[in-house]
Amino acid sequence: MKRVLAFCLLGAIAAAGYVMLNRQDATLSLVGAKAFAMAQRPSMYMVTLTVENTGAPDVILSASTPDADMITVVNPRHSDSVLVVPGESQGILAMDGAHVMLRMDDFAEGSFIPLTLTFENAGEVVTRLQNAGVTTMSHDPSTGVATEPAPSVSLQATDAPNADGFSLRIEVENFTFYRPKDEFAEDPAYVAGQGHGHLYLNGLKLGRLYEPGFDIGQLPAGDHVLEVALNTNDHRPYLAADGRPVVARLEIQVAE
Repeated sequence: MKRVLAFCLLGAIAAAGYVMLNRQDATLSLVGAKAFAMAQRPSMYMVTLTVENTGAPDVILSASTPDADMITVVNPRHSDSVLVVPGESQGILAMDGAHVMLRMDDFAEGSFIPLTLTFENAGEVVTRLQNAGVTTMSHDPSTGVATEPAPSVSLQATDAPNADGFSLRIEVENFTFYRPKDEFAEDPAYVAGQGHGHLYLNGLKLGRLYEPGFDIGQLPAGDHVLEVALNTNDHRPYLAADGRPVVARLEIQVAE
């Protein structure tokens, strides 16, 4: 009987240790982690996921997994910027912004591997990463759409940026925001001058814009860059007359 109790106690301790080592942080969770194989390099994957933050702002530092040959966080347009997930908000590692790249030869479509993101304050947060097959979406300017007249966009803070958050106002011309009835259904048909915006903070995607306003959550002190890009209903970037994507940029400074 004592031996049985001892085994039960050891099992309970082991289970508790596993839970402690693999638990999500109380304020951060990783949702919908997918790895998309690159068509021309099938052993290379672009990793996307959503960081849901119910607490104070935090910074993504690195990514790791014991199964990949290589893994790194990349921020193509803002390589020197910190990846801030605003407080009581979300940040999205996405193909058209900051994301994770990994190389792995033996990763069957539909299978899972563990993925850890390390944050400045929360430390390690663990999730499962699924191989979602070959990616078909592209936000490259080569797939962009030019219309006449070309859309334009500007971005401004409606109140002074501060550590508690602030509101943005997005002004557009030759463009109409369109929100589909079901954001998860098949993409709506292309309509010239119609679509949505993508909002980025220091290169990290914060979400889609279906209206000309957005509330930014709490931010750490320092310099930050906000950008809005206009996209068609079917997710192609709108292009200006010079062939570049239609983007507005706003630099802000949050005081201590």
